Amino acid sequence: MPTATVSAQKSDPGLLRQNNEDCVFSDDRLGLYLLADGIGRHNAGETASSLAIETVAAIMLPALAAAVDDALGSLMKGAVQAAHGAIKGRAEASPALAGMGTTLVIAVVREGTAYILSVGDSRAYRFSSCPGSFPEGTLAQIACDQTVGDELLSSGLDRELIAERHFHTLTQAVGCGEPPVPELKTVSLDGHDTLLLCSDGLTDMVTDDDLQELLSSHVGTLEALADRLVSAANARGGRDNVSVVLVRIAQGRTA
Repeated sequence: MPTATVSAQKSDPGLLRQNNEDCVFSDDRLGLYLLADGIGRHNAGETASSLAIETVAAIMLPALAAAVDDALGSLMKGAVQAAHGAIKGRAEASPALAGMGTTLVIAVVREGTAYILSVGDSRAYRFSSCPGSFPEGTLAQIACDQTVGDELLSSGLDRELIAERHFHTLTQAVGCGEPPVPELKTVSLDGHDTLLLCSDGLTDMVTDDDLQELLSSHVGTLEALADRLVSAANARGGRDNVSVVLVRIAQGRTA
């Protein structure tokens, strides 16, 4: 059974771009949350991200209610592969869309557990806040970015020796290149936790330390927090589209 959740989402083009190639989706009833950041020339990235979200939602929404926990990984991975095929097929049918692709984060929240699957450099974080604790809250990235830079870091190379561009070169994407091979991650969630999905338009502008401070100091609704995070990215330059999805366990509610 899905855990009763509440969520908020916001997607903004930023300050320098005319169009928005990010796409987000939330369904609190089934505990399904999606975020994609498109890649491609002209409007191709916008097409790729929206097609990924549409394809994953169309597969997962009818199946989630009946899916047992042990089947969630297969369901999520199957949806990623279906999105990969749909985007490649659309690109092959239209030369103007050649090479398009997208990052993708899928989150399913049920029975106090978040099941996370991510492709590319869009991220999922868990922010844990226990009243009266010190420090006030702890922010943890749930999965590593799938970039050349992160692979070099994992191999033991010093961060200072890795060119910044390598952290923006994806090793996996949905819809272009080889089919992605995402790894399923699971984290526990309770009433003191916030799940954050975001595009790199947020994390390129706002450091993890600043994100933690913004989350720790916020008093108010999730909608206001989503606005605050997007505003923080834009205040620091807003060089890219910025999108966030925030999820919490609903206090005093049952599914």
